[in-house]
Amino acid sequence: MARIKIIIITDAWTPQVNGVVTTYTNIVKNLPEDVSVDVIEPSQFNGFNFPFYKGIKISFCTRYKMYNLLNGKTVFYQNQGYEVRYHIATEGPLGLKAKLILDECNKNYTTAYHTKFPEFFKAMYGIPEKFTHWYFSWFHSHSTQVMCSSESNAIENRNWNSVVLDKGIDDIFLLKKKKYSTHKILLYVGRVSKEKNIEDFCELDIMNTTKIVVGDGPYRKILQKKYTDVEFVGYKFGSELAEFYRNSDVLVFPSKVDTYGIVMLEAMASGTPCAGYNVTGPKDQIKNGINGYVDNDLELAVEMCFELDRETVYNTVKHKNWKNSSEQFVKYTTISQ
Repeated sequence: MARIKIIIITDAWTPQVNGVVTTYTNIVKNLPEDVSVDVIEPSQFNGFNFPFYKGIKISFCTRYKMYNLLNGKTVFYQNQGYEVRYHIATEGPLGLKAKLILDECNKNYTTAYHTKFPEFFKAMYGIPEKFTHWYFSWFHSHSTQVMCSSESNAIENRNWNSVVLDKGIDDIFLLKKKKYSTHKILLYVGRVSKEKNIEDFCELDIMNTTKIVVGDGPYRKILQKKYTDVEFVGYKFGSELAEFYRNSDVLVFPSKVDTYGIVMLEAMASGTPCAGYNVTGPKDQIKNGINGYVDNDLELAVEMCFELDRETVYNTVKHKNWKNSSEQFVKYTTISQ
């Protein structure tokens, strides 16, 4: 049986900090022994930071260079006895060039839909969704499998060949004892950017609570100046991030444009219930009265979470692991052949 080499093309890769990078770096670490990947990513190209959003790099990539990269890697790996597959992880400049070339060469490929970009662009720049929706519909139209982050996201895009790619949990986040405190801690973890709707978190007015934002981004200075009662501590990783999850009473997820929200899964693994709006992402992970609450009233959802049992919260997600996610990923690329 031939070994498998999956060429992943992505506009998001380390050192960026986001759900796309977290997903694929963990999938790569947990692949079966007969499967390996080669990643085409931004550091291999010249580029510039996205205007008003320094955390996103726009890469310059000519059709000629992408063709040579894809063709060169394909020929090399096939000569080494690999079965070569292609996965386009993002819809940016690198993903677009790869799509056009693979379409022209009649190659099968899979794609992924991680972010509701039409809603993102509307939140960030006021661009009506109808002006950007067409691009993403066209982008995924030839994909043999579109890997969506959640069931509701797949249902929203049933016109594609949509499947759900599950997420896993790093062992470092698994339940450990919470430090006792009578003062309740509300936590936000993620990019500090406008589309994340963090103002709704900052404006929560619940007695005897402290609000902490873990993360950074282009909106931090504005929010930090406006909401002096909120603690902004920057990015945290590994055991330090796990401590923030573990010692918080509620993880608040105010975004309405994400398709999943890995931070909710990490928080639940730490025994911390989650509160969010009844939208794609939160409603796929949160089970009201068990591991959190979704409601159109975010403050009410938060307050209801105070009564939940941390062990019960943990039990709802303890089965999640990246090995299963990696096996799913390989299965979906297999279907594309």
